[in-house]
Amino acid sequence: MSIESLSIVRGGARRLTRLSLVGVVWMVSVASAVAQPAGRPFSGLYLGAEIGRLNVIGGALVNSEDTLAQDTRRGITGIAGARYQFASRVVFGAEIGYGREDGDLQLADAARQLDITYDNDAHWRIGVTAGVVMGALRRTHTFVYLSELSRNFDVTIVQGGVVMTQRDEQGLLRYGVGLEQLLSGRLSVRGTLGSSRADFGDRRTNIEVERPIEAAIGLLVRF
Repeated sequence: MSIESLSIVRGGARRLTRLSLVGVVWMVSVASAVAQPAGRPFSGLYLGAEIGRLNVIGGALVNSEDTLAQDTRRGITGIAGARYQFASRVVFGAEIGYGREDGDLQLADAARQLDITYDNDAHWRIGVTAGVVMGALRRTHTFVYLSELSRNFDVTIVQGGVVMTQRDEQGLLRYGVGLEQLLSGRLSVRGTLGSSRADFGDRRTNIEVERPIEAAIGLLVRF
């Protein structure tokens, strides 16, 4: 027997998404319209890519319970952003990204005759950064970041011979610190270290969700 259903499970911070989107538009406008002063290498538009370990959480609604599976997976993310470096060395920016990963998860519960697969291979994110330029040569940028990462899962539930399908939208609030080092006039390398969390409201879950360490390293090119 097969039953099809639709479930949308939302986590993270939707208000952050709206505010971040406004920030992206504003920062891109500023970076595009204002001539970048000399000696401020962390101002302007940039593109890049990074590879790292990401927190992955998939959910399914089973008997009014948010039935979750969680793991950390390696992924690669393309990045586009804009930022402005003030004379005080303070830097504010906004960033969007789209990435690919092996995000498939699986849960097996023999006691409940329950098997769930959560199929996913992509993510997108949007967020903001704030930092300061260090050193006499102004070639090192330390910063903090806050972003929302979203994924869509195709969920297949098999319980007691009954097959159900659901669609899960999962959001994670990401936060952490980073260090960026200028290599040349336009090229820089950066690393980030942080974690992420999901918010499931008052809904009952099958596991206590962890907040594993996330880390990434990448290259940026400024325009």
